[in-house]
Formats: sequence, structure tokens, C-alpha cells
Amino acid sequence: MFIGITLFILSWLVFFIFGNKKRFPLYVATGYVAIILAFITDLLMFVYPLWQYPGTDVEMFWIQIMNSFGLYFVVLYFFLQTLPKNQTTFTVAKHIFYWTLSTIFLEFILLSIGFIEHGLWWNLGWSYAADWFLFFIFYMHHRWMSNVIINPSH
Repeated sequence: MFIGITLFILSWLVFFIFGNKKRFPLYVATGYVAIILAFITDLLMFVYPLWQYPGTDVEMFWIQIMNSFGLYFVVLYFFLQTLPKNQTTFTVAKHIFYWTLSTIFLEFILLSIGFIEHGLWWNLGWSYAADWFLFFIFYMHHRWMSNVIINPSH
């Protein structure tokens, strides 16, 4: 539980120091999508436990809440904030590559210290593939929302 609280506080501390708050309206909708997806996968993990957080049910509940509203939201926010100005297929793929490497490294550390445990057939390879898929989905959602917000049709 201590690690979950620490990650939550550090996530928001980094956000308040380095986050571009002027862009918040542009990024927040995609952040909400990430939070919703996190809650859905957390619910699925009770039925099909591909990963879990050690501790009591109450501790796991709060860790999932803090991860969704802290770590996942802030990481996605910085992913969007650091998108390249010139967004070609190559530059976006490179951007996703760097972010997936960073997130899989973080997951490796969290696995190593026992904050998260993989179950059934899940492993870092599947996490890495899922990260690619998720960052691509979030990028596409952000592009769509950018068009809606910047060029709304009346």
C-alpha cells in the first residue's frame, strides 16, 4: 500500500511541476478514457486474474483507484504533452516506442519489488504489446478529440 500511495503522490507532484496545465482541456478527455479502461480491466482481473496487487481486498481497491487517477492519468498526460510537433507515422511510432519502453521498465521495477504480480499466462511481453495497443488507441482518441475541440462543427 505504501508504494501505491507513494506512486500516486509522486505522479501528481511531477504533474504539478512539469505538466502543461494550459493543455489540460485538450488532454483530459483521453485521460478519462484511460481511467475508464483501467477500471474495466481491474474489474476483469477479479474474474480472470492476469495480474494482481498483493494485499487485502480493501488495499487492492485503493491501489487500483490511486493507479487509475494517479499514475495512469499522469503518464498518459505526459505522453500526450510530449507528442512530436510534426506527427508522421514514423515520429508517432517512435514516440510510442519510447513511452512503451519507459512504462515496461517501470512495470519491471514494480514486479521486482513485489508491488504487482503477474498471474496465469500474463508476462512482460504481453504487457509490452498491450502498452503499444493502448498508447496507439489513446493517440487516436486524442487526435479525434483535438479535431472536435479545435474544429467543432456547429
